[in-house]
Amino acid sequence: MTDQPCTPQSTTLDDEAVEATVRLLSAVAHPARLVVLLTLGRQGPMSAGALARLAGVEQSAMSHQLRVLRDARLITAERDGKRVIYQLADHHVAHIVEDALSHASEDVTQD
Repeated sequence: MTDQPCTPQSTTLDDEAVEATVRLLSAVAHPARLVVLLTLGRQGPMSAGALARLAGVEQSAMSHQLRVLRDARLITAERDGKRVIYQLADHHVAHIVEDALSHASEDVTQD
């Protein structure tokens, strides 16, 4: 990833866009959901069972977290026989979580 300055697409804030962004960031703000998004971004599509094992949560808890992510339009699901395979909704989602992780990991003494 390159360090490029972020430029807003518009100089005015749209209340609806702000609310949608708050919902998106709220959906990401949970340890298991963040692990899911990072895993799908780095390893590609995966089943709920595999995601539950990687996140260290019960299958039922993972099902709830996956529903939150689907409702927030961060992931999509596709049936493969009896299994459901989850993947990131688009490449923007990977950028959001990787950028957030990178920013949070920066040395805070650089202020």
